[in-house]
Amino acid sequence: MKRPMSFFIQTCQASLNSSFYSTIFACVASLILVLLTINCGPALQGEYSIPETVNAADQETATTQSNVTLPESATVDLEKQPYVRNAFKQRPGVTSKNALDDFHATSRRTVRHSAVVTNCSFDVLKAFVAKGWAPIVIVQFQGRTPEILALSEYNNQLNKVGLQSPANLTKRQLTYKDFEMSWSKISDNKCVLITPRQIRKKDVQNVLGEYLPTEAFQQISIRSR
Repeated sequence: MKRPMSFFIQTCQASLNSSFYSTIFACVASLILVLLTINCGPALQGEYSIPETVNAADQETATTQSNVTLPESATVDLEKQPYVRNAFKQRPGVTSKNALDDFHATSRRTVRHSAVVTNCSFDVLKAFVAKGWAPIVIVQFQGRTPEILALSEYNNQLNKVGLQSPANLTKRQLTYKDFEMSWSKISDNKCVLITPRQIRKKDVQNVLGEYLPTEAFQQISIRSR
């Protein structure tokens, strides 16, 4: 404030020695400078305008993530997936915990595209079913030897999953509790996906992102052909 006032006085004094019009012009210019300084004030350091569009985008992303959810139930029709049935033309055997890796390797003779997905959760399997993919797992029914089967159905109201051999499409059920206990123990939280086209990790993540929050599938690993 002191600097503009001093400038104003000096300007007016100097203008007395000049012509009449020059005096008026100098005084008006100085007065405008003083008013602008009073109204606007000095600029504050460190203050920046944040575009509203950035905040809106962040809010939209957070809202989208919070709204993703799994359907209460879903079913895969294996009759419409011959590429899955082709992998079971010969009944796959279970000789070790690496049986799914062996299945992935030997199915090369009958199917073109297969992927082993590790570090899965039960919700990840559900998301695959919701997408229309039937994850292939190793499970054991009470009193029977372990089997490689396709998880083709889940139902939250019944708390049951449906498992099928794509070779004969016979469906059997397990409760969520029994399935998770058997699958995590024998399959080691692993599954195989057989798809009509090759899928990469990004493809799987995009699918899972439609049904699950990102943190629910960050640890998965994909090996595909």
